[in-house]
Amino acid sequence: MKRVCSAIAVWCLAAGAGTHAEANAMDIVAPPDEQAKAHSTAVRHLSKPATTYAANCAGCHGHSGRTVSEIPTLVDRIGYFARIPEGRAYLVQVPGVAMSAVRDADLAEMLNWLLNTYSAAQLPRDFKAYTAAEVTELRKVTVIPWMRRKELIQALLAAGQIPSAAVLE
Repeated sequence: MKRVCSAIAVWCLAAGAGTHAEANAMDIVAPPDEQAKAHSTAVRHLSKPATTYAANCAGCHGHSGRTVSEIPTLVDRIGYFARIPEGRAYLVQVPGVAMSAVRDADLAEMLNWLLNTYSAAQLPRDFKAYTAAEVTELRKVTVIPWMRRKELIQALLAAGQIPSAAVLE
């Protein structure tokens, strides 16, 4: 019985194939990779730190380092924090960073990428890249981000490291 049903299905498909295929030829859509080639659209490969950022940070901070006003903008700002030791520590101790499942070495690599990608002009001239060992130590402490951020803005202002508090608010 199975063979009879299969044979009938094949015959029905074959019998209508010519007219059906011709009628729907305009409905055929090329696979996505073919569409990309036809429209000169390229898919970029993300580096490992960019992928780490995308998977763990971009949901709040946005894929370009800025999002809604309630979430701190990273672009042209985050590098200021690296100008003082307490600020450098803060970037690792923010709960979303400190408590993430990302390995210390990958987190160090991502933070270095993030700072250099979104805020290189604000980094201190003698900026030293985060290391896995440094991240391991700094992650042991978490902070209440909005309270600590306000303290750090005042410390950066007092140290003459930012022109005004407004650059980080």
